[in-house]
Amino acid sequence: MCPLTSADKARVALIVALASLSGCPAVNAQTGGTQVVANIPFAFQVGSSRLPAGEYRVQVQGNDTLAIKGESGSAVMLVVWESANQPSPDSAIVFHHYRNQYFLREVRTEGNQAFLWSGETKAERRAKLEEDAANPNSGPREDSKVEIALLIPPR
Repeated sequence: MCPLTSADKARVALIVALASLSGCPAVNAQTGGTQVVANIPFAFQVGSSRLPAGEYRVQVQGNDTLAIKGESGSAVMLVVWESANQPSPDSAIVFHHYRNQYFLREVRTEGNQAFLWSGETKAERRAKLEEDAANPNSGPREDSKVEIALLIPPR
């Protein structure tokens, strides 16, 4: 068996990378520059930025950055790709809701198992603690999630 040259190793790495990308349709669709639109009816938080209600364009930049832009503001946040047990039945942007605060946490596209997910921020942890303190006898609760449908703008 002959050893691989550095050029052969580079070709193998490229083939493996292309094969892994082609197996994940959400990566192809969302990193290819496709913008989706969300009409968000409430003020919300993206990372450390607070944005007002309005229409926003959402786009993945690279593999780990989500950009959200609207007429009244914009923000970027780091995200990770996660995989669900089954493909998503719809395209949506998902917020966690505590009292009167909304935090952007997920973006998913119809028919794809892969989705974008953002970790809990300090502001979200603080909002969750404040809600728990305001309702000490409510017992364990499940985080409230609010889903907003995503629209692909006309070309």
